[in-house]
Amino acid sequence: MIVAGIDPSLTNCGIAILEAGQPVHLDAVGHAGKDGASYDHRSRRIVSQCRCIISIITTHTPDLAVIEGPAYGHNLPSNHDRAGLWWGLYSALRAKHIPTAVVAPGTRAKWATGHGRAGKADVLKTVRAWWPDTTIRNHDIADAAVLATLGAFHAGDPMPFPVKPRHQVGADVIDWPEVTTP
Repeated sequence: MIVAGIDPSLTNCGIAILEAGQPVHLDAVGHAGKDGASYDHRSRRIVSQCRCIISIITTHTPDLAVIEGPAYGHNLPSNHDRAGLWWGLYSALRAKHIPTAVVAPGTRAKWATGHGRAGKADVLKTVRAWWPDTTIRNHDIADAAVLATLGAFHAGDPMPFPVKPRHQVGADVIDWPEVTTP
């Protein structure tokens, strides 16, 4: 199965594509915004980022996409723009008929490390241990890799680590879409 993991961000969106549980594409894309940007500029940035991410993902024809859900507890000035990107990505995946699961940030962290409040550095260290011969450049890519791996786990693909009870428990809390594979 081909699974895409997406850690949405306007500045550095992590993207991971796994095939049969192994990375075939790991990347982060985005660009910094600027204070005081006009609504037109912000809209163009959101649309451009969404198109770039969807283009990368659809190049691999995923059977399933797994996207990190919004971090509702964070009250950042960029929340409005980030929500626009999130809904743009989710809607574009649905428009392309790619089954999509949404995973809460705490679920992603706990599934990877065993701790729901694990820091970005802990998740990055964990993912690098899963694939020691693969370059995982940053925590955004690591987060996306966790999401894709969670989807691959749900699909029954081989895992790069010994499966623990927390992996099944974590996967069980997700509202998984129906997936049909060729």
